[in-house]
Amino acid sequence: MSIYTVHMKETSDQSSAFERAVFVRDGFGWWALFFGPLWLLWNRAWLGFASWSLIQIALGLLVQSHIIHMGAQGLLELLIALALGFEAASIRRYVLRRRGFRLVDVVQDRRLADAERRFFARFKLDSPAPVMRTSATSGSSPLVGLFPSAGA
Repeated sequence: MSIYTVHMKETSDQSSAFERAVFVRDGFGWWALFFGPLWLLWNRAWLGFASWSLIQIALGLLVQSHIIHMGAQGLLELLIALALGFEAASIRRYVLRRRGFRLVDVVQDRRLADAERRFFARFKLDSPAPVMRTSATSGSSPLVGLFPSAGA
């Protein structure tokens, strides 16, 4: 079973909001692993692409100045690609949030088409756009964890 997060942009037109809903699968991003910079550009992660480019330039300069060996450069590039694969879904969610999309639901199903059906069956077009509800409120308590008060 895969877990999908559903992101929608706030608009006055409900039908266009539902048509533009974006489903992001939680899990390892194989496309990001093998095609890292192209994946970043495709998903409009400009800051991620700029960071990746600066890291590649820095690694090239370190190899040219004989500070690190070419084998170490290859290992570091592999580690960067793995990190990009593991964080692909988080990067995609961050980019969507920056573009004005908000998290509205989490759906679990085997395939994307089944997850879409389950999501759209839950919310009808005549109902208001879904709002993600969390159990924690922002002003409830500044403490996090198991202790009820600061001195406990």
